[in-house]
Amino acid sequence: MDTTLETILLNVSLSPVLDSGDSDAAELLLLQACLNGLKIARVSLWCFDSQRKSISCEQLLDNELPASSEKAVFYRQDFPAYFSALDHQRVIRANDACSHPATSEFTQSYLIPSDIVSMLDVPIRFGGEMIGVICCEQKHTLKKWTDDETHFVAALADLYGRALTARQKKQYQQQLEQLNQQLERRVNERTEQLEKHIDELQQTQAQLVESEKMASLGALVAGVAHEVNTPLGIAITANSHCIEMTDKLQQLLESNTLSRSKLETTIQALRDSHAVIERTLDRSAELVVNFKKTAVDQSSYDIQTINLADYIGTLVTTLKPYTKAYDVDHQIHCRQSITITTYPGAIAQVITNLVINACMHAFEQTKGTNKVEFLIEQPQRETVQLTVRDNGKGIAKAEQKRIFEPFYTTKRSNGGSGLGLAIVYNLVANTLGGAISIDSTPGHGSSFRLTLPIVCPEVTGNKPD
Repeated sequence: MDTTLETILLNVSLSPVLDSGDSDAAELLLLQACLNGLKIARVSLWCFDSQRKSISCEQLLDNELPASSEKAVFYRQDFPAYFSALDHQRVIRANDACSHPATSEFTQSYLIPSDIVSMLDVPIRFGGEMIGVICCEQKHTLKKWTDDETHFVAALADLYGRALTARQKKQYQQQLEQLNQQLERRVNERTEQLEKHIDELQQTQAQLVESEKMASLGALVAGVAHEVNTPLGIAITANSHCIEMTDKLQQLLESNTLSRSKLETTIQALRDSHAVIERTLDRSAELVVNFKKTAVDQSSYDIQTINLADYIGTLVTTLKPYTKAYDVDHQIHCRQSITITTYPGAIAQVITNLVINACMHAFEQTKGTNKVEFLIEQPQRETVQLTVRDNGKGIAKAEQKRIFEPFYTTKRSNGGSGLGLAIVYNLVANTLGGAISIDSTPGHGSSFRLTLPIVCPEVTGNKPD
């Protein structure tokens, strides 16, 4: 084969377009190679219909015409000799297309109007069948097609089969992706249905657990309400006294019997009453602010950066109205300032449950001052250790093994649900990404040791399963 034709053929065979799955681009590549290699006027690619009763032009390159998207179609009934030649011959090499027996029937309708004088049609085979032809055409002057040119076009036709294989592979891949997407949708639908059923089955249990989580807030509400009622009662009484003195002052003014000394005495009394009101309302506001902060934290978990000792101090202040009835003394030990990024609400819930648990169980029969101590340490750079210990009656070894189990309680006869410490365990392990353990000796109190990350796993992206 001519060296020029071999070079063009090599370049085409190495082109990634053939294996891209884009058959239109591959067709243009092959047809352009024909134009360049054979130095002819036009070249086109034709494909049979499924029953081989017609053949249509898929791509056409003509040096004298602009690109066109129109598809010419030839029917077997109109050109029987041409179709018969394609059925029995590998190549139609018509040096003089108007006189060649296979192409002469195109003379009036196709050859003369397009000034075509020579034709070379090379079959395209794919999957063992001929699916079409590459049609090379020369205008104006006759062209004698050489063996090298025929072999060159035949090689390009074989490369087109490679392009069709790539297109078929791409189509299969797209179909596979569609099937995978359908399968994923079905799996997702089934998963959603299963999750819905699981949610329905767990709804009652979730409501029970949520009620238990908020039960500690209910206990705090009772304590805070009692503490707030006293200063508010004083403020209300002082306010009533102010109103009474104001009314008397109004009466003296209207009767023109108001003296300077009476006015000064009344003003001083009003100031004293206002001072009482201010002090009592400030005390009430402090209680409400601390309680509100704890309540909001426990009802909605948001990640924040907090000073752990300061936060526990605020929380302990909120707990005092409840623990006052148990004569509990709170102490916080922290040698250095430790700041953590975590869920304060979860920590508030954990501390509240541990303190209430100590009041209900540890200090049940103890005498003297009851203590709850908070020891904050940082044994490692990435973690902080918080120990909550009491000097109560302690916990038996057998009970320690089950203390974090849901619904396990030694106070069921007194209304205990057995969820308080189970919630503590889940919050520490799942929400806070830490660990909790207990160390207790009967008669010598209990210690709950919490190991928490300095930065919550939700922030680092390493949230535990």
